[in-house]
Amino acid sequence: MRGSLDRLAALACRLGAVSEADPRYGQVLDGRYRLEELLGEGQMGRVYVAEQLAMKRKVAVKLLRPEDVEDERSVARFRREVDAVTRLRSPHCITFFDFGIEGGELFIVMELLEGENLRQCLERGPLPPTEVRRIVDATCECLAEAHAAGVLHRDLKPENVFLCRPPAAKGPPHVKVLDFGLAKLIAPEDRDAGVITRPKTVVGTAAYLAPEMARGADPDATSDLYALGVMTFEMLTGTRPFSGDNPTRMMLAHVSEPIPSAVARRAELPRGIDAFFSIALAKDRAERFDDATRFAAALASALD
Repeated sequence: MRGSLDRLAALACRLGAVSEADPRYGQVLDGRYRLEELLGEGQMGRVYVAEQLAMKRKVAVKLLRPEDVEDERSVARFRREVDAVTRLRSPHCITFFDFGIEGGELFIVMELLEGENLRQCLERGPLPPTEVRRIVDATCECLAEAHAAGVLHRDLKPENVFLCRPPAAKGPPHVKVLDFGLAKLIAPEDRDAGVITRPKTVVGTAAYLAPEMARGADPDATSDLYALGVMTFEMLTGTRPFSGDNPTRMMLAHVSEPIPSAVARRAELPRGIDAFFSIALAKDRAERFDDATRFAAALASALD
């Protein structure tokens, strides 16, 4: 049961309760993937454990909800996720295996992970700076590749960073970035202009939303790195830099509240870390890190 809960956290965000009597159990998709266990239900559809029959291996299958198949925006978003993840080859990005259509339903096939997500890890308290550096380095490697390919994550948060259990529990967990379901590819002709979504559309999770996204403006690579800055602050201090009792107040905090001191919340942190966050969490994207590699290098320097 524990393994199922771990996989649930890895493969979808905003999951619902696990069903014990799903009528889809045993269904074979495209003659290749037999659905075996419902892991959960997210905004875009259901995620199952399945067996890839030809190879006798377990995989994760995400199915778009049937009621959304006629919704062109949902279908386009689902296809966009497939297009996004298939471009990424970093060992720190979740691996995509296949894509298909079955009875009018779209599905994607991904690797099945074992371990826990970063949110579950943070529930036990702040992390040692050395572990934070390791997680950030891996996340930045994935983001650097994604951004170079014109892919933005747009919903980076602890639930979407997974710590894979190492074989025989030897060595540190392997970091994987999950769920590019909110990603939108930047068309080559739009990359210089940073045009990736319609203005005034707010997409993402309020606690990790960059100020420009909270205002409904177009995100860019610095928006993903802002979210990583929030996560880094949370990993080091055990608290988020900004709070609010509802999504609207949370977004307003990102837009208007001053950046708090990480050292004030965890005194043993090196003093230079506050200078790092003054850039990572800058309200103006022009003042932030614009490159994932530089973000990781700056954090390493601040923590030395």
